[in-house]
Amino acid sequence: MPLSPDPSGEFQEANPETVLFAMFNGDDRIDCRVEWSALRDRAVADCTDPDNVVATFHKDRGTIEQIASEQFDAGKEMPVVDTEHLTPVKA
Repeated sequence: MPLSPDPSGEFQEANPETVLFAMFNGDDRIDCRVEWSALRDRAVADCTDPDNVVATFHKDRGTIEQIASEQFDAGKEMPVVDTEHLTPVKA
């Protein structure tokens, strides 16, 4: 069952290397995270500021949440989005 986004939209910059966000499996809160390096790499690929990870998180949140949901459905208890998931390799 796909996860649902947190209706509050809240997130937290944790450690200096991840952004934590929540999704829901019914009423159960699922903690998820995206690595800053993935957000920086995504920004570089989009020709935007790689130091503004918050802006990149907001811009790509739908994609990030979909990736986390797919990981959860595949059995991962705490989905982690990293560069290989968020930035496709160019041919």
